[in-house]
Amino acid sequence: MSVLYEDKYLIIDDHALTIKNYFFPMGAKRIAFEQVKTVKAEPLTLLNGKFRLWGMGLEPKWFHFDLERMGKKHCLILDIGEFMKPAITPKSHDTVLEILQEKIKG
Repeated sequence: MSVLYEDKYLIIDDHALTIKNYFFPMGAKRIAFEQVKTVKAEPLTLLNGKFRLWGMGLEPKWFHFDLERMGKKHCLILDIGEFMKPAITPKSHDTVLEILQEKIKG
């Protein structure tokens, strides 16, 4: 299995995305590409999670632990067919979005 992308928050390999520090206290969540129905890019704002360090705000989006989120401009929302949608803030937003879009449609 080859790693396509890795930063301190995510690992993407040929088969799945692993979100580090998703669960308390520091548990990872692995999501197979077959589970992902859509991926949507959203700007991070005060109301939708820019200053959220971890967890859920007003919307059913779960943010992994990220102390650098307030300096980021975008997040990616993954629809995996569940009420709670994982929200990720990778270091290289455009690269991760491109990889996910390619893997999901393939």
